[in-house]
Amino acid sequence: MSTVIRTRCAAVREGVLLPLCRLLWRQAATAAARVAQLARFLGRTRGKVVSQPLESHVRAVPHARRIIRTELARWGLTEHVEIAELLVSELVTNALQHAWGPIQLRMSHSPVDRTLRCDIADGCPAAPPADRPPARTDDDHGRGLHLVDQLSTRWGARHTAAGKTVWFELRTPGSRTRPRRNP
Repeated sequence: MSTVIRTRCAAVREGVLLPLCRLLWRQAATAAARVAQLARFLGRTRGKVVSQPLESHVRAVPHARRIIRTELARWGLTEHVEIAELLVSELVTNALQHAWGPIQLRMSHSPVDRTLRCDIADGCPAAPPADRPPARTDDDHGRGLHLVDQLSTRWGARHTAAGKTVWFELRTPGSRTRPRRNP
């Protein structure tokens, strides 16, 4: 290779390619830092989710309660354990008595919306009657959805491709803010 060509290649490399590579490196580092910052933000605000299949057997009720206790303790929401356990027990029992197919428990907490949501999915497309009056005190059955209605912030049912999901939500405390310091 001639000296002129080598000189021109070195000039192009040092005059154009190296500055271009440095610019691209800085842009890539900035983008990576922004992605990491966004990931940290989403980790704080996205919330927590757990999803577990439950067997179509009476053992599903205590199993669902264990999941609720364990996850709410891990998420620092122990003040909601009793109500969430009761309501999930009612919905899982209804799924066992009135539906078929696999049962799925899904629980999520969003600190942004301050909402704990529990979903029980089953294979039956028939939605529970929302306007059914509460059972009389001497009835053996029929108080479950009334309890869900009275103790939850809101609840409902929606059809899915595999059947339905009955859900309820509980309000949770907001994120604590630090007191301001006086300058």
